[in-house]
Amino acid sequence: MSQVSVLSVHKQQRTGFPCTFEYGDFRIDGKRLYDEVLRQYPHMDDIGCLGFGPETFQREQIGKLLLLENADFPDGRRALYLCPACGDLGCGTVSLRIERRDSQFVWHDFGLQSAGDAPETVTPLPDLGPFYFDADAYECTVRSAYGLGGFHWPTPGP
Repeated sequence: MSQVSVLSVHKQQRTGFPCTFEYGDFRIDGKRLYDEVLRQYPHMDDIGCLGFGPETFQREQIGKLLLLENADFPDGRRALYLCPACGDLGCGTVSLRIERRDSQFVWHDFGLQSAGDAPETVTPLPDLGPFYFDADAYECTVRSAYGLGGFHWPTPGP
């Protein structure tokens, strides 16, 4: 059995386009996962897929991470980080594969991907994962992000 990591989701504030708002930021064993993405691709400007947007969007994102909803991409990959302005997959995402193996969820095969890209055009993020999470703790953590930053799309003020 592989080493089990601890997933947490922390409220993170984003300042910049389209406005200042809060969302759920992923940490694995206490380390911010997005920092690892930025180490490989320092010009990325995505946010974690949890804790922002209307209730239906948030429920859908939680369902995708729990494998209760269809994947974001036809090749079975799921978006973990996405566009902060609209959440559109065409703007580019950090995607991954998620599997349920017995009493664990596994995150692996991280990469950069956009809607409409052919599966072979996924740009790998080779220094990320795989990560193994206890299934019960993982589900509790993912569900805890519901409403973390409120229930609205980030929109510029007047």
